[in-house]
Amino acid sequence: MDTPSLSDRLAGFVASNNWAEVEHVFNSAGYVKHLGMRVDLSNPDAPQCSIEEPEGYHLGGVGRDCLNGAVISGMFDLVLGLTAIKFIHLGNIATTNINIRLLHAVECGRVYATATISKNLNGRIFSEACLYDYQHQMCAYATGEIRVGIA
Repeated sequence: MDTPSLSDRLAGFVASNNWAEVEHVFNSAGYVKHLGMRVDLSNPDAPQCSIEEPEGYHLGGVGRDCLNGAVISGMFDLVLGLTAIKFIHLGNIATTNINIRLLHAVECGRVYATATISKNLNGRIFSEACLYDYQHQMCAYATGEIRVGIA
């Protein structure tokens, strides 16, 4: 008997509205752990991704302890992609475009990003996300395109 693919397992969890299990799958994934991030799907229409306590590898900037741009990009890729997870029954999902606008440096402390779908056009999900610092001030904004139904 074949083991179900990750996409098939996720599709089953989504179909049964088991968002806690979907969240668990992502939070157990190596890349999420290595990035030091945490996924929150308590509201699947507005997924959230956070770094509770930034560590040295999260930081960059010249002469400042600010979140590194690569970390910000990874966080946006994850949270934007999560907006399309409810369409996993159509096939694999992939983020195909991200545009990021950095508004100001993200000071060290808890950070989180949240995203929502703005448009769904024939297998292309267009989403937008905001990244907030520990004072709940918006520090960055992103838009993205996610393809669904990829074989």
